[in-house]
Amino acid sequence: MTASSDAARQQLVDNARARAGDGPVRVNAEILREVVKIQPFERWAGLEVLKAEDGQVETRIVLRPDEMTQHHGFLHGGLIGFLADNAAAYAAATVVGDVLSAQYTIHFLSPGVGEAFRARARVVKAGKRQVVVSVEVIAEQAEGEKLIATASALILPAGAAAIG
Repeated sequence: MTASSDAARQQLVDNARARAGDGPVRVNAEILREVVKIQPFERWAGLEVLKAEDGQVETRIVLRPDEMTQHHGFLHGGLIGFLADNAAAYAAATVVGDVLSAQYTIHFLSPGVGEAFRARARVVKAGKRQVVVSVEVIAEQAEGEKLIATASALILPAGAAAIG
């Protein structure tokens, strides 16, 4: 791990402890970009954090057809689910600090055809014990953007014990 990765992990721990003491909790795009660096799958996927503020997150991956598609050449559904789940957790983290996904439901609307894919997540309601988030997954195509999936997620604050 790098010093910046250690700093990101420590920031999450500090935020969880602050939440336990009702202190301020702020996770932003800079911290989330460092979190991406310490997670092997997110690094492999090439996840970019485009925006992260006040319950809203936007992330993006660029399609690597030789590694990310299913047998019809579309972005694999597992990666669409990853985009939705990850963006939901990150959006919740901007409100409550470190989090864990409890569940999500995804609705595939169109095949994953595009050069890149973005997930836009928005916190619908944040409580002490859970955060409800809605997500849209969008394909970037030559013709423009296309909504390919929607999701709703239930995210739980992790607390210091989950990461400390």
